[in-house]
Amino acid sequence: MKIDQVGEVGVVMTAANEPVLTGKDQVIGFRALNYEIYKGTFLAKRPIVEKRHGWAWQTRQRILLLDDEWLDLPGGKKGKRYHEIPFEEATGIVPKKRRVLLHTEDAEHGKVVFEFRPFGAASRLLAWLKKELEHREMREDGTLASPYRPEDRQRQA
Repeated sequence: MKIDQVGEVGVVMTAANEPVLTGKDQVIGFRALNYEIYKGTFLAKRPIVEKRHGWAWQTRQRILLLDDEWLDLPGGKKGKRYHEIPFEEATGIVPKKRRVLLHTEDAEHGKVVFEFRPFGAASRLLAWLKKELEHREMREDGTLASPYRPEDRQRQA
């Protein structure tokens, strides 16, 4: 997980404010959202990053948050602050009143919560990830059912 990193144009994002994708990435969706990153619970949260506005890009492997503010980097280059969450580090999605919480955990940062607002746009963006997390849990438990009808599987055997 990368939190509050500075990326330059051509490496992390293009000049048109779109992420630079690898060969395996495919964009699922993107939204303009307000977000906050913190540790702890809602009542005793310790902010890691203050409230910001930016774009959330969801691909098949990660969520990339690009802040709205452009930065002037050394050497005359432009860039932005960004945050990146690989799906392997996502542990849960919790829809709340007017917001969505994405719980993550990694070795460097520990347990971190990403809070997205507004609720509607964030929930639609993260709906695909929620299904993937549910499938991951069922696969680990051994309860994931085949998507094919049982009679179709018996015919092929």
